[in-house]
Amino acid sequence: AVVSTQSTGEMEEAPPPGEEMEDGPKGEEPKPPVDPLPERAEELTAKQEAAVREQMLLDMAPIHERILAAIEEVQTFEDGIKRPYFHVKELERVQLKNWKNYLDHVIPKKDTAKTIVLFERCLIACALYETFWAKYIQFMKELDVEETSKIYRRACMTHLAKKPQIHLDWAAFEEQRGQMEVAREALNHIDGTMPGLIAVTLRRAGLERRCGNAQQGADILLAALTASKGGTREFWTLKYLNYCNFILGQPEVGEKLLEEEVEANQNSMRLYAKLLDMQNYKPHSPVDVTKAVTIFQRALESKLSAEEKAVFSHRRLTFLEEHSDSIEAIIIAYQDHVDNWKPVEQKRADQAKEKKLVPGNKQSWTSRGYSANSYSKQPQLQQQNYNYQAGYQQQQQQHWYSQQQQQQQYRSY
Repeated sequence: AVVSTQSTGEMEEAPPPGEEMEDGPKGEEPKPPVDPLPERAEELTAKQEAAVREQMLLDMAPIHERILAAIEEVQTFEDGIKRPYFHVKELERVQLKNWKNYLDHVIPKKDTAKTIVLFERCLIACALYETFWAKYIQFMKELDVEETSKIYRRACMTHLAKKPQIHLDWAAFEEQRGQMEVAREALNHIDGTMPGLIAVTLRRAGLERRCGNAQQGADILLAALTASKGGTREFWTLKYLNYCNFILGQPEVGEKLLEEEVEANQNSMRLYAKLLDMQNYKPHSPVDVTKAVTIFQRALESKLSAEEKAVFSHRRLTFLEEHSDSIEAIIIAYQDHVDNWKPVEQKRADQAKEKKLVPGNKQSWTSRGYSANSYSKQPQLQQQNYNYQAGYQQQQQQHWYSQQQQQQQYRSY
């Protein structure tokens, strides 16, 4: 067969049937034949070895470029790491900020393996910094609960043995997933290393209560009360009292303890107030006016300050107005208040007035809680706990208009 070419017009012979053309498309040089590689590397020829090396470089080039780009991306953070090892000496603030920024850069990449490696590197140098442990735990919570528990244990038992917050977090985490024994272990550990912490003791008592061990929770609070001194004793007394009243359903136990504490500590206004509340607000029982008046008298004869006694004097007036059947008792209580506690209130009112008139005090009456139609308010004195009537609140607050009106009212009796 004869084939004509369009470019030259010359005639060429076609290949015999059954034979393929060895040449590729027109314009391309045919590829040289590739010799098969031997099975053993020692049998490679120099030409074959060079070809293999060239092909390997071509295949590794994209990987190499990606690695270079990744190195360049974190090079600034890596250069900022000056102390990759552990030391008891504190890290510089620049170092801590560099680790934080490095982690914040890597975490959003969602590369779990790389992030975990970086956290472990960070916690070698920053093992004593609670912030980085908390960050690691927060990251791991979304991936593996068991691994999160192990990280908590490493942090609390080894590196952060005297950090109460992470122990509380660990206990809450374990309690949330039903591991009550581990939660108890975490709280007992921090209570052993740093005994007497209020938050830890309350959490321990609350854990036992939630586990159904109400009496053990009461024992924990009672032990804290026994070991307490000074101002914290009043706090633990009230906590134990409320626990006995509302959790154990044994108000008589708490009331007995409260009576003992009032006798031992006669300068605690909160204890006297709590004793009155327990006496006056018993469910399904009438108010014992005689006993309440006796408690008021004990408070007025105690070692409380004059200002605190004046508060109880006002509360006595309020109580008698609400519950007493004898107008004579009301008049006597009022006269005692005017004779003994009125100067104290007047002095307090004058001091408050002088404080408001100090030059340079630009705070307005409205911002202080005063208005043209209201009486002045004293500082706290825990008035919110006593439910005063409005009339006696105003009398206590020392406005002279209120004094005149109340004096006229009681003189008419």
